[in-house]
Amino acid sequence: MAIVSHPSVTICDHPLVQHHLSILRDKNTSNELFRSAMARIGRVLMEEATRQLPLARVLVETPVSKAECKRLDPSVPIIISPILRAGLMLSDIALDVLPTASVYHIGLYRDEETLKPVTYYNKLPANIDYSVARIFVLDPMLATGGSAVAAIDIIKKLGVQPENLYFICTIAAPEGVSKLVEAHPGVRIYAGAVDECLNDKAYIVPGLGDAGDRTFGTV
Repeated sequence: MAIVSHPSVTICDHPLVQHHLSILRDKNTSNELFRSAMARIGRVLMEEATRQLPLARVLVETPVSKAECKRLDPSVPIIISPILRAGLMLSDIALDVLPTASVYHIGLYRDEETLKPVTYYNKLPANIDYSVARIFVLDPMLATGGSAVAAIDIIKKLGVQPENLYFICTIAAPEGVSKLVEAHPGVRIYAGAVDECLNDKAYIVPGLGDAGDRTFGTV
């Protein structure tokens, strides 16, 4: 199944992403090395996704003279929102890229019979100007798209503009990309790769197995 190109979707084909994807896909990769490769891909994806963040001019004094510089606009809230539990594996590296960001969690799990997402945790505060906030939703796998759509449903109800929402994933399935793009046009998707399809158990093919299990050693 081929993915139709879409302006909201960015596939990061950086050589280092491709290298570390090969490590993630290998069934013989240890949990430790899997976590390391996931973090390295996450950094590249986050650096790519943050290109559009607004800047504000500031005047700083160097050891030699004064210089006009640019910093992230402090009036624009930046939020990192990992989807529990698998999104946690990208959370630390995202916070390393954006150390001034806040981290708010959304807990979702997939019902193994219906394959639909179930929300069990929502920690998004009300005292933020969501109309200008930039939110980075993290989940290493975009498979059916159900969890991604459900998480963004929750976030958009707070008043976040679709173009200020970024979905970061390591690997995606065409079915998940199509579902997310259709449900939430304008949301920007950043992925390391879009694979062939989903199998009858809703696993990405060829994929890398269960990212949460391989990260946390619960296989």
